[in-house]
Amino acid sequence: MEETPGMSAPQALEALQVCYHEFVRKLEDCRVSSMGEAMGFFFRAQGNPKVGYAVEEFNGIVTGRVAALAEQLALCPAEEAGELAGQALELMLFYPQPKDNTIAFSLTAFEGHALPLVPFLSKQAQQEAARRYAKRTPPRLMLPNQKKLWKELSQL
Repeated sequence: MEETPGMSAPQALEALQVCYHEFVRKLEDCRVSSMGEAMGFFFRAQGNPKVGYAVEEFNGIVTGRVAALAEQLALCPAEEAGELAGQALELMLFYPQPKDNTIAFSLTAFEGHALPLVPFLSKQAQQEAARRYAKRTPPRLMLPNQKKLWKELSQL
């Protein structure tokens, strides 16, 4: 878990944004470079190991970044905390849909990491986020991590 002591809430949000952009870049770099490499990944039970390493590394980083942000948001006035949490959820849930399925699925897998930020949103912001989230991914098609987050947002 990476945390930087003395980081303000806006800085913690910026660090979260940077780690997301770096993760997407790493996933883009994981694309196969040759037909031989593609065939090798096809026959491997785990698929492309480069993606596995990037996902594993990102899991630890994003967990730390979200925890650091939540810690800083707890020290902010409610309105500021809600605004910053909303920006983080925008990044984590409402990103432009990637054309690459590996990137899209990898980002979807990490949407549940946004759960600690939900309490900082106003009830109205939670309901709006739940509506947008369900519009983006209908609840019947949600993965378990997405459904848990959606239920928390919609207070079901």
